[in-house]
Amino acid sequence: MLTIGVDKFSDEGPPRVTTQGRFTPIDNCIEYKSFDYFPCDSGFVIGEYFENQDVDIKLVSKIKNEKYVYPVCVRNFGHSIGIDIWSNKDVNTSFLDFIPNTTLEHLRNNQAKLLVYYGYEEDSIHGDSLFRLYDEFVKKLLKKEIPLKNVIYSDANVLLNEESDINDIKMVVSNYCTNTVDRFNNEHKNNLYHGGHSRSIENREKWEDGENNVRSKYFLCYNRLPKEHRALVVLSLDINNNLDKGIVSFPDYGMSSWDVVDKEEDYLKSQHYGYLLNDKEVESKYENGADDLKKKLPLVLDKKDFTVCHSVINNIIPHYLDTYFTICTESHFETREKNGNSIGFTEKTWKPILNFHPFVYVGNAGSLKKLKEYGFKTFEPFIDESYDNIDDTGQRFLAIEKEINKLCEKSLEELHEWYWSIKDILKHNYKHFYKVYSVEQRNNFLNEISI
Repeated sequence: MLTIGVDKFSDEGPPRVTTQGRFTPIDNCIEYKSFDYFPCDSGFVIGEYFENQDVDIKLVSKIKNEKYVYPVCVRNFGHSIGIDIWSNKDVNTSFLDFIPNTTLEHLRNNQAKLLVYYGYEEDSIHGDSLFRLYDEFVKKLLKKEIPLKNVIYSDANVLLNEESDINDIKMVVSNYCTNTVDRFNNEHKNNLYHGGHSRSIENREKWEDGENNVRSKYFLCYNRLPKEHRALVVLSLDINNNLDKGIVSFPDYGMSSWDVVDKEEDYLKSQHYGYLLNDKEVESKYENGADDLKKKLPLVLDKKDFTVCHSVINNIIPHYLDTYFTICTESHFETREKNGNSIGFTEKTWKPILNFHPFVYVGNAGSLKKLKEYGFKTFEPFIDESYDNIDDTGQRFLAIEKEINKLCEKSLEELHEWYWSIKDILKHNYKHFYKVYSVEQRNNFLNEISI
């Protein structure tokens, strides 16, 4: 049994129900403040891994001789250790200053392990991750006399251990989105297509009945945050006269939380996305279409408020039942040099899989290869997926654009025939996620952090 040590419980807050009881833990080191907010205030998000598992959550003050894991869930790794990676500012404090003395002694004498959990991000070697901040983090650990062997770092980069020479701090891959999507959908049967719940049966019947009716749209493409590669995708769709063939979301300037964190620039101008293409002639092709697309913004679907992230739990099944494939614009679209070869799978990947959708993948190179290693099937030769092997972002994007255009050149009747010819692949991926992949990912994580 895994024992988790926390400093405090609350009478309020989301309960975590394990085989050992019902708990309402408060984030460890929640009081630590840096850069004007509390980077360790996560709502004890790691607790989602403990739901219905053989996990006991105890107050450290009640722990006697047993070994335990002391988790600190961070919303920003750099800020949690007092460092801003963009300004290179170090405030010379960290969450380590808020670990109680009792726990510090347990960490020093090998009774406890410190788990830094950052499972909803997959930042690269150049981003907000242990890769970039290793030296600074180690200095602060050693100052507290915490042995590195008793420290675990976890984020969602599935290449965490493949691309690093770090060996004195244990690194464990976790994936908040995988676990959350699995847990949430199984709790809300209206998101499922299997099982005996009335809504699940209804969803399954609607999908099966769809074989007899041609759908009205070609594709689905969600873009709440107007990141560089997403702006390119939507510009490409408009330039190639494909925008109206799909169900697409994209904000106008000033509507998205991205406005706060990104430079104040027009999403549709090459200053925003040009570095991905690295070709002035190609850049101008997209920028020349900006004025026309601007007139059509915002592209609003279910929600007008683009500042609120509800994507993990919001599953609009009619969008999938009325389209044939997803243009999956994942969180990152970079070169190997820039991304440090990070790959992460969020709800953007899982939603088409869990709604029987093939997809064209707009993400980091090697992502499809990794999905296949995990046991999922992709869509060659129906879609030329050689783009997954192209490191250069400009060339990769043009190859992706070519495949989208090929699909959109088909008639809806042709697309309908193609879609149902691959239904066995779609069913395999759906079953594999729920029956194998999500279970293995959760169990591997729990086993890896156990003492």
